[in-house]
Amino acid sequence: MLRSMTAYVSTNYNHKGCLISCDIKSVNGKSLDINFKSNFILPEVELSLRDLVSKKVHRGNLEINFNLETIGQPSFVLNKKLIKEIKEELNKSDLDIKNLNFSDIKDIPDIFIDKKKSSFPENIIKKVFKGVLTALIENKQIEGYKIKKTFSDRIKKIHKNLTSLANEVAKNKHKRKKNILNKLPSSLVVSDESISNEVVNQIIKSDISEEIDRLDFHKSSLLEELVSKKAKGKKIDFILLEMLREVNTILAKVTFSKEKKYALDIKIYIEEMREQVSNVE
Repeated sequence: MLRSMTAYVSTNYNHKGCLISCDIKSVNGKSLDINFKSNFILPEVELSLRDLVSKKVHRGNLEINFNLETIGQPSFVLNKKLIKEIKEELNKSDLDIKNLNFSDIKDIPDIFIDKKKSSFPENIIKKVFKGVLTALIENKQIEGYKIKKTFSDRIKKIHKNLTSLANEVAKNKHKRKKNILNKLPSSLVVSDESISNEVVNQIIKSDISEEIDRLDFHKSSLLEELVSKKAKGKKIDFILLEMLREVNTILAKVTFSKEKKYALDIKIYIEEMREQVSNVE
């Protein structure tokens, strides 16, 4: 299913005197980049949450803020691990630590630990995060549906113009041959055979039937990708780039005003989709 890269979700959750707030903002990006910020989640838990995101989201820059506040009276304890590390470092130094007292270390960041935060259950953390992540993906799908609708409209218009272009080219077949004959240098007008050969060569060079066929094929491939359950923005962008190359070749070959108009309209619709595909995951 087509999904947008831009979305924002936020939630709050109360659990035994603690208020969890989690918000995720997703914006465009060439690959998946996760910026995770939290004031209570342990590194190993963060890794499991990052892994969960990478399984659900394929592309985009995600900013995740996952914080906890204690409601009521907090319960602090000394960070014994940090105190031990400080003591070891002081023993290695030349400082006199015999007269060291608590007031000397009380202002060190993280010297106190909120027991409620440090012992917060991992299953609750994952439950809250999964809920926010699910909401994010749903928002991405809603925006993706809007993009898909726009794409479908552009593809219909491309099909209409492609049909008109093919009909116009067929209608102008004799005009094109006459124009080629008029442009042939007089030195070539030696025999009917030489004229015929040169006309054939010029017609082959100006023929766009292959480009029209390839455009039609790419259009079908684009439609298939849009309805695919694993639709990817990178693949859609590649198809659109191929379509753009074909229509540019057509524009270089056609000579009549109506033919150019239909080809230019097709190019405009492709360019419009290319602008939007940068927002597709």
